[in-house]
Amino acid sequence: MRYVLLAIILTALTCQVSCKSDDKPATPVQKETVQTDAGTVSEAPVSEVDEKVLETEITQNPEVKKEPEKNIAQVVQPEPAKVESQKDKAVKETDKKVQTQAKQADDKGIVSYVEGNVRKKSIEEADFKTNVSEKTTVKSRESYKTMIKSRAELELSELDIIRLAPKTTVDLVALYEETKDGKQKTDIKLAEGDLWAQVNSSDDKNEFMMDTDIAAAAITGTNFRMSKDGELTEMKVYHGEVKISNAREKMDKMSAKSVKEFTAPKQTMGPKQVAGPKQVSLEEWVYIVKNMQKISFDKTGKVVSAGEFKADDSDEKTDWVEWNKKRDRKKGLK
Repeated sequence: MRYVLLAIILTALTCQVSCKSDDKPATPVQKETVQTDAGTVSEAPVSEVDEKVLETEITQNPEVKKEPEKNIAQVVQPEPAKVESQKDKAVKETDKKVQTQAKQADDKGIVSYVEGNVRKKSIEEADFKTNVSEKTTVKSRESYKTMIKSRAELELSELDIIRLAPKTTVDLVALYEETKDGKQKTDIKLAEGDLWAQVNSSDDKNEFMMDTDIAAAAITGTNFRMSKDGELTEMKVYHGEVKISNAREKMDKMSAKSVKEFTAPKQTMGPKQVAGPKQVSLEEWVYIVKNMQKISFDKTGKVVSAGEFKADDSDEKTDWVEWNKKRDRKKGLK
């Protein structure tokens, strides 16, 4: 009996030892370090079986490695603010070019000489408030005025030159503006004073008109002088040819006469019966003025005198005429 009890105790001890041995892990546990978004490090157990499975998936599916690169490429896009800024810059550059081209198209010449006090304004303005200096750009729809003891020279884009004597005002109504029939029209009005001009641009494609309140002149490759005071307007042609009329709109339809054909009206002496008041229509006329010829008319548009003049006339010995001839020679003009 004693031996049986001892055998049972030994058997029980043997079973207890065997059970403890089975509780130990068959393989050591490996841990994987993981970087979290917050920057902390956590550890997670990874078995050998899990490692083999993960390794197999990466080997069989290469896209597993490429996926993060694809996501990065999708995320890296141009910043909307920078793209918009580049568009704005391109638009501004385009606008700047358009404005520059428009400005260049408006510029019709420069002020090439200034002496004394010269001012300008737009034709629509009432007062001459802008002082003029050399190299100032010249545009259509501008008025220029020289004060006492002042002179100015405007060198226009088609090699035409306009000079203003003291106390002279001109309106640049139009400078080389395209007409419906494809020509370039220039229209300058002498409001008062004395003007000297060298016109070279007049041909079949160009129309150059010199205007006053009373008459208008069509200029063709001409060096001329026009003066206007309160009573008389006079035009002298040094070379070339001018057609002048007191009926501008009918100029091309009327028959032109030479200034040599002009005869001053004769005065009758002695008493005569005065007729009652009646409306008198102004005689319309067109004259051709050529080399060393002149014509003058009053404020009603009536021709007062016409004919030839000479280089040694007293009016041709003035400082104004001598200065213009000197400027012409300097520029290689006749």
